[in-house]
Amino acid sequence: MNILRRFMTLPWARKQLMLEAAFWLLLSWALVRGLPFRFWSSWLGEQRPADAEPVVEEGEDPRVAPICRCIESLNARLGGRLTCLMLAMAAHWMLRRRHIPSSLVLGTLTERMPDQSLSLKAHAWIRHGSGVVLGGETGEAYSPISRFVHSRSAPRDHSR
Repeated sequence: MNILRRFMTLPWARKQLMLEAAFWLLLSWALVRGLPFRFWSSWLGEQRPADAEPVVEEGEDPRVAPICRCIESLNARLGGRLTCLMLAMAAHWMLRRRHIPSSLVLGTLTERMPDQSLSLKAHAWIRHGSGVVLGGETGEAYSPISRFVHSRSAPRDHSR
């Protein structure tokens, strides 16, 4: 009940952002848990090789940080149950909706376990401008293997 009370005291713009983030996180959770990657990977944008040049726009968009904070905040409220891929998908779609260019990067890391076996780990993060805006705190050690890009596009004219 305290959470609901705190939510009600938020400014309208923040409430709207939280509700949108909750929608995209729910959709990403359902897709990742319910369908194979090949069915929904095209929704992530144009796939490019990992070594392709990242989308770099002049300057940083001030709308990016609140979106990423909102997604991380909701995940924290859920006890960190969502995966990095789910968080990155939600952020990527929210940025796309605002015509903010971004890249969703998928990477892997191979680690040697104590019993000398190899363990493969995967991670997803979001790049905007010249840096990582979501998932970068653990993504530095990972080698990128694929990149999904949304570049800036003008809003479509639906007046016809």
